[in-house]
Amino acid sequence: MSPSESTVSLDSTLAVVDTWLDEYISGSHPEIGRMGPICPFVAPSRKNRTMEIRTRFVGHSPTLELIEEIARSSMREYGLVSWQGRNPMLRAMVVALPDLRSEDTKLLDEAQTRVKDEFVAKGLMVGQFHENCEVPAARNPHFAVSRAPVAVLAIRAIALHDIFFLADHRHWFEKYREKFGKYYTPQNAEGDDQVRVEAYRQAERVYGYRS
Repeated sequence: MSPSESTVSLDSTLAVVDTWLDEYISGSHPEIGRMGPICPFVAPSRKNRTMEIRTRFVGHSPTLELIEEIARSSMREYGLVSWQGRNPMLRAMVVALPDLRSEDTKLLDEAQTRVKDEFVAKGLMVGQFHENCEVPAARNPHFAVSRAPVAVLAIRAIALHDIFFLADHRHWFEKYREKFGKYYTPQNAEGDDQVRVEAYRQAERVYGYRS
């Protein structure tokens, strides 16, 4: 057992992550800018037994390269899981890093930025959550939505609402459009979430898909 593992209780970590998922991520919040849970993906994933929780230790002197490798190895593991639930759209993996210190959480932010291209290319989203995370809510730039009591990486299939996170680069948007463009035809988009629809239309205009 490593020194990191000896000072961190796995049972306690899993209990904290479980509570965070149930009470915060699956709950609503007055500052997210819309009705419903902070992440509409989590509760269905847990209900359908398609969420896996893992724990990884980074040691006393973590490096950016180590955090990146944890992200990449978790992506590979995601592809090898024997999922209990049948719906591939609900598959998710939460990777807790319980010994990542507060002063080192910036490494998690940097690693997420550096590996995101690789994840999106495989049809996956990767997000970081920790006590210092400044990632804002998609509909409220003043609300730091991605705070967590334990540092975690979250991996899941790209979902319909991810237009808000995949419009910044052409190759991200093209991957999203390939999967979900059919939902934005005039007939399908009528009466849909108009904030999301407009985000998609704006990205189409930016990348030259519409006049």
